Amino acid sequence: AAQDARAAGLSLGFCRDLAIGAAPDGAESWSRAGSFVDGFSIGAPPDAFSREGQNWGLPPPNPIEMEKSGGADFAELLRANMRHAGALRIDHVMGLARLFVIPDGERPAAGAYVNYPFETLMGQLALESQRAQCVVVGEDLGTAPWGFRERIERADVLSYRVLWFERSGEGFASPTHYPKKAMACVSTHDLPTLEGWWAAADIAEKEALGLIAPDTAEAARAARRAEKDALLDALRAQALIDGAHHASSDFNDALARALHAFIARTPSLLAMAQLDDLAGETQAINLPGTDRERLNWRRRLPESIDSLLDSRRAPAILAGLCRNVDAIAGAYRPPGEIDAADGHERFEHGG
Repeated sequence: AAQDARAAGLSLGFCRDLAIGAAPDGAESWSRAGSFVDGFSIGAPPDAFSREGQNWGLPPPNPIEMEKSGGADFAELLRANMRHAGALRIDHVMGLARLFVIPDGERPAAGAYVNYPFETLMGQLALESQRAQCVVVGEDLGTAPWGFRERIERADVLSYRVLWFERSGEGFASPTHYPKKAMACVSTHDLPTLEGWWAAADIAEKEALGLIAPDTAEAARAARRAEKDALLDALRAQALIDGAHHASSDFNDALARALHAFIARTPSLLAMAQLDDLAGETQAINLPGTDRERLNWRRRLPESIDSLLDSRRAPAILAGLCRNVDAIAGAYRPPGEIDAADGHERFEHGG
């Protein structure tokens, strides 16, 4: 896949994703038992995104062993994942500094944060990314330690900026609000798809699964209607849509194109589209905080990639992404090599 991507002319090529942990019954946990802590799982505390918090069912790495070894296991993991990749997205990059740890059998509210050897792990990340000449994107959504985002920015790890979360007052932030050292996108695998967000399908699913009460769901639908108006205002301010679009209108290809043209106008070095949005899916591939309640990560795309690119929605999104962006090969350099005064912009699209 990496060779095919490079042969097709993509300067970054294959982008891989590094998960936050290892399955408790997997080969990594079995072969390196001393590198993990038994009796606990990592997750997230209760917040506005998940009122009960989240338990990811993954054993936490042992921070003491990490410090003793100088992050050797982490370095080996990076080497394996960067071997064929031009870019690597690190899930929950805040885990380099701290993880929320929950005792087995307890609710997330009973958990606490545990600190990790950030400087040691960042040193290994910088070293391995230089060796592999691999771009690093840190998924830094959610609650981060004080000063964390500034620290990874200084290390030239790209931030992760999602349109749904980039706000200014009651509205959506303009493209100029986005930082340069970032990857911009409309949504993620843990959030509603474009079609789903517009139709409030995510709210309906949470209500059906009992994750939110009916009165909470109704309040969320009212808030979503206001958010749709604010989003349309942001698109009109960029002259990306006309007055024919309203919050009560059905989602369409023109809106999909406009939303991706919006993030393409940001100064962020990378912009990304989701395969689920190219396919017009209404349900997210994953719903955090669920396990057996739904088929997370198991839904297949409705058609092949080749067929998908011949549909109406995918070309509209790709046209939006390319609308105002000059693809400049080699504009991004791995952590430690970016000059803050560098005026280049960089773009890739991926799923």
